[in-house]
Amino acid sequence: MEQRINLSIDGPGIALFSPGVTGDIPKGEDFLTKEFSQPEDIGRHVRAGDVTAFCTGSPGDFLLDCREGYPDEAAMEEYPVGLRLALEVRGGEVWVTDLFWLSQFPKQCPPEQVIRLVDGFYHLTVLTKKPDSGVWGDDQRVLLYWNPLPEMPELMWQGAPLLLPKEEWG
Repeated sequence: MEQRINLSIDGPGIALFSPGVTGDIPKGEDFLTKEFSQPEDIGRHVRAGDVTAFCTGSPGDFLLDCREGYPDEAAMEEYPVGLRLALEVRGGEVWVTDLFWLSQFPKQCPPEQVIRLVDGFYHLTVLTKKPDSGVWGDDQRVLLYWNPLPEMPELMWQGAPLLLPKEEWG
């Protein structure tokens, strides 16, 4: 799997979910306010693997490169900012959206923002680095590594995962 998704976001982060898992959420529901705005609610969904997200620290333009497996040491050195998440996939698709889209839960996604994966559970390793411009969200490259698992892993997230160096957490 080698795929690039060019994603411009207005919100503070990127959301990922499989429509086969989230099919019971009504189209247009303000899921963001009802279920995904308080840290404990975000953490609950991230740990469940039904809707996951990460805070990018800013709106902007992101180049998401999807790959299989886990990153090697060279990738982790080049892209030192990282997160480990997980997601359940049903129906063979993962939709990648602006976090703000959750304020009117989508029932459609542009095909260029859809990742096709075999149904199951995945560890999702997210890696990035500050763009050469020094500005987060300025054509920022983000690597998404998808590794299949036999079951949903236990995650420790209690709030919103931040894709920023710890010294920039506020």
